[in-house]
Amino acid sequence: MSTVLYRVLDGHADTLVRIADEGGSLSGNSPHLHLDLPRLKAAGVTLQVMAICAANRRQPYTWARQIIKGWQGEYNRNQKDLIWIQSAADFKTWSMGKKIGIILALEGLEPLEGEPARLEEFYDLGVRMCSLTWNGANPFACGVGVSTDSGLTPLGRTVVQMAEAYGMILDLSHLGRESFKDVLAMTRGPVCVSHANVASVHPHRRNLTAEQIRLVAATGGTVGLTFYPPFIGTGASRSQDLIPHLEALLQLGGMDCPALGSDFDGIDQTPVDLPDVTGIPGFLQELAAAGWGPELISRVAGANFYRFLAQKFPS
Repeated sequence: MSTVLYRVLDGHADTLVRIADEGGSLSGNSPHLHLDLPRLKAAGVTLQVMAICAANRRQPYTWARQIIKGWQGEYNRNQKDLIWIQSAADFKTWSMGKKIGIILALEGLEPLEGEPARLEEFYDLGVRMCSLTWNGANPFACGVGVSTDSGLTPLGRTVVQMAEAYGMILDLSHLGRESFKDVLAMTRGPVCVSHANVASVHPHRRNLTAEQIRLVAATGGTVGLTFYPPFIGTGASRSQDLIPHLEALLQLGGMDCPALGSDFDGIDQTPVDLPDVTGIPGFLQELAAAGWGPELISRVAGANFYRFLAQKFPS
């Protein structure tokens, strides 16, 4: 059994949505999920970003509200193990304690249903991170699945300004290239890409170009390596197949850039030796076996994402 040596921070999982769709609980005894509290602890995960994706729902606003209500129940039942990070004070309390931190994120702004003012409502409900789109287009921007990316719309520019004013974390995952550039051109602080790999290693529309990686790194942001095999390479993937992506992230973005964004519970397949969150320590041991030193492994596991978050939740 792999020994947990590193503090792990994961920038993206869809577990709350999967619980709403299929049942289960963060408390445990939900083997169909990729993660729950007992397994997060076993893997050394100390912070988990929980995404709310409503892109393909008939009533995305109502759906997202339901997910948050379900999360509130999970949180109330598990407060001895969890801290819901909504402020700099929460972040400091989490960083000094032993509870698992949770950050709520909107994966795509479809829940706003074209109304920027609803961003404040979701902020008041505890959401602290957002991406603008899923793969398609919405009233704000274009995702990678759109054949012609026309960039940010006027409403999109408004919500980016609002998100920055609230201090929300901007996640550029899923954005088309023009929309991606438009966000970076108007943001002042660091941004992240929570879950994507490197296009030069494996061409895929969801993977990032060298230019995109350099631009994100230049803001002080991170790119979260993701575990979805179609983003990793062809054929059945193993965790060691992620190493070329990490090496490319280091080369293009520097030592502060690579992080983790598993996409657990939002993917229907995983590397064969990463079947759930408990596989992360084994993956980190693969890095050690490949010659990576403890400092670099620590950065990938969580130190880089911690540094990024500390800029968004300043003491």
